[in-house]
Amino acid sequence: MKKNINGLNNNSNKVDILLSTYNGSKYLPELLLSILNQSYQDWKIIIRDDGSNDDTISVINDFMNQYPEKVIFIQDHFQNLRPCQSFSKLLEYSSAPYIMFCDQDDIWLSDKVEITIKKMLSLEKEFPNSPLLVHTDLTVVDNDLKVISRSFWEYQKLNPKYNKLNNLLTQNIVTGCTMMINKHLKELVKNIPQKAIMHDWWIALVASLYGGINHIYKPTVLYRQHSGNNVGAKKYSIRQFFTKSKYREAFKSVKKIIEQAQQFITVYNSQLSKEQFYLIKSFIQLLEKNRLLRLVDICVYRFRKNGLIRNIGFLLIMFLFNKKK
Repeated sequence: MKKNINGLNNNSNKVDILLSTYNGSKYLPELLLSILNQSYQDWKIIIRDDGSNDDTISVINDFMNQYPEKVIFIQDHFQNLRPCQSFSKLLEYSSAPYIMFCDQDDIWLSDKVEITIKKMLSLEKEFPNSPLLVHTDLTVVDNDLKVISRSFWEYQKLNPKYNKLNNLLTQNIVTGCTMMINKHLKELVKNIPQKAIMHDWWIALVASLYGGINHIYKPTVLYRQHSGNNVGAKKYSIRQFFTKSKYREAFKSVKKIIEQAQQFITVYNSQLSKEQFYLIKSFIQLLEKNRLLRLVDICVYRFRKNGLIRNIGFLLIMFLFNKKK
């Protein structure tokens, strides 16, 4: 294992890496080895299993026995919570000033923790005592680690600068396995509710309230794509949009996003500025308005997704939805 980086290693710079596993024995050893080989070593990994029935527990126990100072296995009485709630549970066990999130089937590049915490510490000097989130690009690879795209952001036509509240209400641009948050943001996130679509999306929404999202253009993860991905990287194209987007599924997706926004305003109502409150309220009420007012609010508040095709699709859904009388 490598030594700590000079100038970064002190008690205030410790990192907790949170990992939720589920039937991940096939790829888990590669992931854990890539974390153990990080250039920055002031971290521990906290693992919670979400009800695996393969050899995942055995793999975790092997690594825990070999690296007891690094690998912590949380065994609770909860079974399958699904990723969002499993990561929410893991947050309860974290006490470090900085927290990263981890997927069981990826590989971390050796400088992932180092470059992320350097960016975080730089931001904290500029914005002391602020809730902050740092995330990075990813390299998309196939099951055998053959490169599909050097940049996930380019592959998906995502712009990490679209990180304001009005953007994040409609689409998430923060990938959880690249994300680091500081203790100030963790204290604000607390328990992630059931209506949250994914933990990274919810945490990004919270960070956006305080302008606390920043990004690094460098990929730090080999983002493995295979049949078991819970959330994957599908190539962004016109053909994919029109062949796979069915109206019923699209409406269902929009309703879930609105339900998430409803939950968000309930939880953070007291911390919202007047402008933030009316922006979220307008988003929640989009489907309650007639088509003209719906489109007016989308333009006024600039509710937008990444890319022309996604925005056309979003506008079509909003225009075609019939308000119930």
